[in-house]
Amino acid sequence: MIHRLNVYDAVQERLKLVFENFDYVYVSFSGGKDSGVLLNACVEHIRQYGGRMGVFHMDYEVQYSLTTEYVDEM
Repeated sequence: MIHRLNVYDAVQERLKLVFENFDYVYVSFSGGKDSGVLLNACVEHIRQYGGRMGVFHMDYEVQYSLTTEYVDEM
């Protein structure tokens, strides 16, 4: 029987693998929905299991003021 994970559990397994195998992890954060979800999943993982993470933000596209405020807040 094939064991299928939901998306949340699959992300948790992958983050566990990443944080166990690397001393320091960098997350590229554009301020969009996808990178926001990844950043929050990493923060949740670090709070629960520990680890070190840096956040890298660079976006050459047009930035809306609300996106810039969101990036600054994160």
